[in-house]
Amino acid sequence: MRISNKNKNNKLVLLVILFTLMNPFEKKVFAQQEYESGYSQKRVFVGGNFGLQFGNTTLIDISPLVGFRLTDNLSLGIGLTYQYNKNKSYTDIYKTNIYGGRLFSSYWIVSEVFAHIEYEILNFEIPDLYDNLARRNVASFLVGGGYRQIIGPNIFSDIMILWNFNKSIDSPYTNPIYRIGIIIGI
Repeated sequence: MRISNKNKNNKLVLLVILFTLMNPFEKKVFAQQEYESGYSQKRVFVGGNFGLQFGNTTLIDISPLVGFRLTDNLSLGIGLTYQYNKNKSYTDIYKTNIYGGRLFSSYWIVSEVFAHIEYEILNFEIPDLYDNLARRNVASFLVGGGYRQIIGPNIFSDIMILWNFNKSIDSPYTNPIYRIGIIIGI
């Protein structure tokens, strides 16, 4: 019996979601802080990514985020994305402004290492068969993990490697996706 790629991806996604909900280790994160139950401003964090690339491809990325630590190991959040993309590799210069948002969850496996899952929708101009540009929404389902380094009191740097499971011809990403960001606890 053959299993289609779609079924394999669905099983992998389910496995990642189950893994992020389990608590195999009782290590505390964020400098071993304990949190009381319910809402606390100490559980809120902000941050995001900022990226620059110049050359044949110019990319400017500003992606702020805000999140909430549900437990010492599990956090949920939302983020916005703005990117300016200009590519000189084509006969006509392609440039577009990309807008979007994302929902994400991270689960700390051990104090510095975490699993990450994210659903993102970006809106940008995509050439059609006749090279006319049309704005479209493109969804990406990203799964991966990362490493968090403490920079100072309540300031951290994240390095992530993600994989896009909704990869299509219109996708703005090539797998794997690397991200570096800053997180600030409030």
